[in-house]
Amino acid sequence: MATGPRSTAGPRRALRTAPWWPGCLPLLAAACINTTEEPPAAGLEAVDADEIVYGVSLNMSREGIREAVLAADSMFSWKDSTHARVMGLSLVVFDERGGRRATITADEGRLSRMGNELTASGNAVLSIPEQGREIRTDELHFAPEADRIWTDVPVVMHEEGCVFEGDRLQSDMDFDDVRIWGTRERGCS
Repeated sequence: MATGPRSTAGPRRALRTAPWWPGCLPLLAAACINTTEEPPAAGLEAVDADEIVYGVSLNMSREGIREAVLAADSMFSWKDSTHARVMGLSLVVFDERGGRRATITADEGRLSRMGNELTASGNAVLSIPEQGREIRTDELHFAPEADRIWTDVPVVMHEEGCVFEGDRLQSDMDFDDVRIWGTRERGCS
């Protein structure tokens, strides 16, 4: 049984995307190998990943058009999995002209290596500035190829000084058709 995180660089070494990071040797243009013996971050001692990447920035596109940019504190992946685990994530969603449409933040997430699907969990927040909306939930699914953002767990939406609760949410990627089931108004200021 492993006692700490692993990477393709060997025991207790991790890939980092910040080549200027003290104590690391350049690996490629975008990553380096940590040559110091740092202890793993709190709570991550039990993660037994094949590769650990810190300071992640990932462009998500379809047919050459950027749909989103994922930034995360760290990403854990396994050779035998089609998913990766990301920690401390922020996803910026763009419209077809490249303008910022929405932002999703969460404590962690599960990223599919196929289809750019992401499940954000733990204090997930969907912010849609143009509509003055902020939606909070424990879990939020992002599937651009299906033109869908949704959750099947309770949500709290803040809109124009009012607060609404609901049982679940579904929206298209343009946020023109935002639906919340079981809506209850908490009040307006």
